Amino acid sequence: CQFASSLAAAMGNSSSLSDCYQRPVCQSDTFAADANMEIDDVSDAETLGGNVHILICGLDYQGDRNWAGKQPLDTAFAFEMVDQLARVCAATTIKKLWNAQCTKEAVREAIREVGGQCDAGDSFVFYYTGHGDAMADDDGDEASGFDSALCLLGPDGQVEPRNLYWLRDDDFAQTVVESVDEDAHVVVLADCCHSGTILDVTKPIWAGRKALSITGCTDKQTSAGTGKGGMFTRALTRAIQDLQEECPDGYMTSRVYNKTLAKYQEYKLTQHTQDITIHGCGLQPTQFVWPLQAQEPYVALANTQYREFELSTKA
Repeated sequence: CQFASSLAAAMGNSSSLSDCYQRPVCQSDTFAADANMEIDDVSDAETLGGNVHILICGLDYQGDRNWAGKQPLDTAFAFEMVDQLARVCAATTIKKLWNAQCTKEAVREAIREVGGQCDAGDSFVFYYTGHGDAMADDDGDEASGFDSALCLLGPDGQVEPRNLYWLRDDDFAQTVVESVDEDAHVVVLADCCHSGTILDVTKPIWAGRKALSITGCTDKQTSAGTGKGGMFTRALTRAIQDLQEECPDGYMTSRVYNKTLAKYQEYKLTQHTQDITIHGCGLQPTQFVWPLQAQEPYVALANTQYREFELSTKA
């Protein structure tokens, strides 16, 4: 099976991503789609059968004495938006890590704790808002020569040295796979820069599993903040609010992704563009039941007290 090299090559060439989605390699084990382009959708209505266990991680870097602390992020707003969403979706487990709590060791242990509660048919959801960046590949498994990484803090509350403190995509994916039941669903949502392939679904460890990531941008792009949370998180939560009324009997991930793209385009500003991405394995988005479906009346914070914003850009 050649899916790893084929999809990795496609991720470095946006013009070939649609081919990768339309003709999934390795018997549909993996999928990707053109950035910011709608994907195939279905009208099938489904709600999740199992329980949802979500880990919400966020950093604004206040207290860091390096580059990140000089301009703290607006991530507290997005963090609150996803916490609100998790509660109205009646998630069985909601665990939150904020700022200094987000060390590499603590995040990996939280993945083990929350992911370890998943039984077959359940969903593990990981949400991250903060800085993301590229790091030189340290094991030769990346065609681009770079790993994606979450810019976490050390025990001293600092973002550097990165080689010690940051969480690479390889280690992130390995921790998720080792922690979550092989028959559970995995959803990763990353509102950060350089995050397109953070789940690393081309790695052999994902064989036979059902997982996907939706991220705010590609590996080579930055994600915009607004002063009141990232553009991606705002678009996603607005999309889920709309779908509560439009699809009361439930919906698949394909519907969420397409609606998120529409909300991003509706509210985006001209001075910045980011390509929201989707990658995954095991199930196509038309087959993947979206786990965060509101179980009570839901109005996204991006549509109420956090409606007004000014564009900023994460690094």
